[in-house]
Amino acid sequence: MHRLLRSAVLALGLTALVLPQGLDAQLREIVTKSVSASSSGAGLELRFADGETFELSFDDGNVFVDGEEVGSYASGSELDTAWRSLLGEAMALENGALAERLVAWDAPDGLGGNAGEVALAVDEALEQALSRADAAGQEAAEITVSASDDRSAVRALLSGSRLGALEQALQGLSRNLRVHVDEDVVIPQGSVVEGTLVVIEGTLRVEGEVRGDVVVVDGALEVLDSGVIGGEARVADARVLRNTGTVRGGVVDVLQEERSLEDDLRERIRNEIRNEIRNELRDEIRTELRNDVRHIARMERDEGFSIFSPFRAVIEGVGGVLEKLVMVFILGLIGAGFLSFAGENMETIAETARRAPGRSAMVGLAGSFLLIPVWLLGLLALVVSIVGIPVALAWAPLFPLAAGLAALLGYLAVAQNTGEWLADSSFPWTGWIRKSNPLFTLVAGLLGLLLAFMAGHVISIVPFMDFLGGLLFAAGVIITIVAMQIGFGAVLLTRGGRRREYYGAYDPDAAWEAAMNVDVDVEEPGTGAGGSNKDEDVDDA
Repeated sequence: MHRLLRSAVLALGLTALVLPQGLDAQLREIVTKSVSASSSGAGLELRFADGETFELSFDDGNVFVDGEEVGSYASGSELDTAWRSLLGEAMALENGALAERLVAWDAPDGLGGNAGEVALAVDEALEQALSRADAAGQEAAEITVSASDDRSAVRALLSGSRLGALEQALQGLSRNLRVHVDEDVVIPQGSVVEGTLVVIEGTLRVEGEVRGDVVVVDGALEVLDSGVIGGEARVADARVLRNTGTVRGGVVDVLQEERSLEDDLRERIRNEIRNEIRNELRDEIRTELRNDVRHIARMERDEGFSIFSPFRAVIEGVGGVLEKLVMVFILGLIGAGFLSFAGENMETIAETARRAPGRSAMVGLAGSFLLIPVWLLGLLALVVSIVGIPVALAWAPLFPLAAGLAALLGYLAVAQNTGEWLADSSFPWTGWIRKSNPLFTLVAGLLGLLLAFMAGHVISIVPFMDFLGGLLFAAGVIITIVAMQIGFGAVLLTRGGRRREYYGAYDPDAAWEAAMNVDVDVEEPGTGAGGSNKDEDVDDA
């Protein structure tokens, strides 16, 4: 009894693996469709390729399938709405897509009572009309099982790994099977085996001919020189010991492609996980850094704290001194250009600023206030006249540029005077200044004019000296403004250094020498209106 039961279980299991491959369930081909809808109902009529027809209609509260009433419905109910919605979709579909949509239709959830029964009847009618099991021409499954032990056969069939491998190996093969479980099989030379030969947990030795396919699962395959396999030799978790015979369909490892797909899927999943972890770590690190920066900025704003606080004063002080030295270098290059191409003009401006600093400062201050009005009035006058419009286009940018160059030229002229004064002074650090070289005096003068700023930057390095540093910065600003006003006024007085007679008309040294050489008549005592000359008295005597 137990032996029959185990054999039945084994046969049923193999049949379950083979039968799904034999039965070909498919949908019927729809040739034409007709959809009708009105306020009283809606219907569907189909004509199939084999000439049969199918009609299902909701008409005036009743449901008909091929003219036979199967139930009733309420107009406007959920069932009626779902049926009309299905017909609306069916109007845009044809043949296979239409059949699939009709078969996949399900009644609305929650229908009960008569509506639920009618919906179920409609669903079954659609499926029965559109589906068919085309078993014509299919041969009955013929399975022959041989095993050394029925227990091992059942165990081999019910093993998950072997069952999956066997299912893969039997895909698309004939249903005429000869199955050997847990035993070695030898096909002697000269013998012929029809159908598909399946060996599970055993060794298959082919010396004769197999007119079909060979499947070996969890075992070994050996094809000798005289052996012939008419179809494929499929192996699943099996070894090929020798293959010197003829295998017309070739040897196929049915699980190799599956393993490759599994490996690719595993690698893809691993890469996705790795990328997700990397992105999460990057986002976390970025968030932490952003929070730290915000925290440090908040501490700097609220408490004046910074990791660079002990060195900030030194960095800012040294940076300020370097900034002024770069400024001296740039202004020195510009001054060298002026000395090369307009040396006489610059000399005239410098001499005027030296001899008449007060008047130059007053003229420069007045000129500074009049710059914008003169620019606007000139622009307006040129725009009003049609001829002056092209000139106005040049006046608008060139006038401010000329004013800036004039102020810069005057500042450099004052710097040259300052450098000459430093060369004549007795300061110990001015020995490098050569008065005979205008460029040396210019650079020295620039350093002298910016000395207050540089001293302020140096003083700011020392703690608690901010007030003194502020005073030095204020002094530097005043010196710069005064120098620019004197220089700008000297440029205006000399018309850009072209009017040399201005300072030549008044020479303080010549005036002093002339004053010292004037003859002055001094009256001697005893002379005058009522006196007499002493010499004359002597002569008279």
